[in-house]
Amino acid sequence: MSRKSKFSYEVKLAAVQQYLNSGLSYAQIAKSIGVTGRTVNQWVDSFKLNDSDALKVHKHNQSYTKEFKLKCIKAYLNGQGSYEQLANKYGLRGSTQLKNWVSKYNSHRRLKNYYPTPEVYKMTRKKTNQQEREEIVKYCGTMNYKETAKKYGCSYAQVYNWCKKYEHKGNEGLKDNRGRKRSQSELSELEKIQLQVKELQRQLEISQRENMLLKKVRDLEREWLLDQNKGK
Repeated sequence: MSRKSKFSYEVKLAAVQQYLNSGLSYAQIAKSIGVTGRTVNQWVDSFKLNDSDALKVHKHNQSYTKEFKLKCIKAYLNGQGSYEQLANKYGLRGSTQLKNWVSKYNSHRRLKNYYPTPEVYKMTRKKTNQQEREEIVKYCGTMNYKETAKKYGCSYAQVYNWCKKYEHKGNEGLKDNRGRKRSQSELSELEKIQLQVKELQRQLEISQRENMLLKKVRDLEREWLLDQNKGK
């Protein structure tokens, strides 16, 4: 899946060169193109560390091995630079990405290899039965959404939704209830109130139509009586 950027490579490079050659501040340059001074600062740091290639937009998500992630994490923990500096140095999407890796590492959560699989976002929805959905959710418990979607030929959104439903309702949440009218006991209080409001609106519409019909009948009767009186 291609990565979109609000600003082209040419705009970023022009902003960096303007900062290096004009003496203007980050804030002044940022204001002229509609970004924050911090963003321009990051562009400049990236340029200084990795030359102009660092400003180019990647066509696809990058791959990150566990070893690479650990290298970045240890560089931060050893005080070799700030999140922003190290993100620029190692060509990451941003400082938030490194922060997330450090947070996982500090909380003893397992780091995984990351290999982009853009095709899973384009897969069409797959028809499944209850048993298949249960199997997919259990498999996803040891893997991630993308790998699971790729293995079973489902869309990413399907796997994500099934896992979330399973978290809240277990296997009951994986049932296909399309086309089945839920009983009153299955409805939330808000849903019950919404149904009551719809019913009152329906009754009001019926009453309004009846009143309009009665009015038309009265008007016709009045016209008929006037015609009768004129005839006499």
